[in-house]
Amino acid sequence: MLSDDELTRKLRDNDPNPAPTTTDPQSPIADRILATVRQRTRRRRRRAMVLAPAVALVVAGATAGTYAWVAGDGKGHTLDSTGLTCVGSKNADAVIDFDPVSDDPVKACRGMWKDAFGTPAPDTLTACVDSSRQGSIQVYPGGREVCARHHADPYRGPTREQLNLAHFRAELRTKFAKRTCVSYPEFRKVTNKLLAEYDLTKWSTGHFQTADKEPEGACAEIVYYDEPARKIWLGDANAGDPINLP
Repeated sequence: MLSDDELTRKLRDNDPNPAPTTTDPQSPIADRILATVRQRTRRRRRRAMVLAPAVALVVAGATAGTYAWVAGDGKGHTLDSTGLTCVGSKNADAVIDFDPVSDDPVKACRGMWKDAFGTPAPDTLTACVDSSRQGSIQVYPGGREVCARHHADPYRGPTREQLNLAHFRAELRTKFAKRTCVSYPEFRKVTNKLLAEYDLTKWSTGHFQTADKEPEGACAEIVYYDEPARKIWLGDANAGDPINLP
C-alpha cells in the first residue's frame, strides 16, 4: 500500500483525463481526486478519525455578498456513495464506510457516536450532502434546517446507479475474496464483466501513474471510485497483502 507521500506524488502527477494535454496538478479535478483518495486511504488505516471540515462556496449572482452552493449533484445525492462523515463538533469528525444498499447514514452514525465522541448521540441527527468538491454525506446534530447552515442540502438517498455500484462492489469483493495478488488483465476482465452485469456500461478502469508513466505492476487493487467521472482507478498492490476493494 502506498504511503501518504507516495500517494500524493502519484495523484498530483496523474492525468485522470487521457487527453493530449496535461492535467494541472493544482486544478479542481486534481484536488478533488487527491482529497477523496487520501480520505479513503486514511479510512483503511482507521475506521474513525478526527478531521477538520472544509466547505467550498460558490459565488453566485451579481450582488456582492450573495452566496449559493451546489451540494452533490444538486438533487440531494452524494458524489461519493462509499463513505460518510459523522460530525460530532467543529473539531471532531468520524469518517466511516458506507453501503447505500444496507446502511442508513443517521443510523450508522448513531450506532458509533458514543465510541467516537464519548457522549451519547443527540436525539436528532440529519444527513446532508455537502458542497465540497467531494459532495460527501455529512451527518449533523439537529433537524433538516442544519443542512443549510453548513451550505449543504438534505440527503435524499442513493441513485439507482449508486445502488448498482454498491452491488458491483460487493460482487467484486466476493470474486477476489482471500486473493493476495490479482493481475491487471484479470482485474480488468472481471471488472468489465461485472460492470456490464450491473448496468454500469458507462464506467471504465484507469491506471494511476506518475508523470514518468511507469508500467503496471504484477498485482492490482482499487485505489478510488471516481463517481462523477465514472472511473475506477487501479493502482499497484503489494503481493501477499490483502487487496484493497473498497
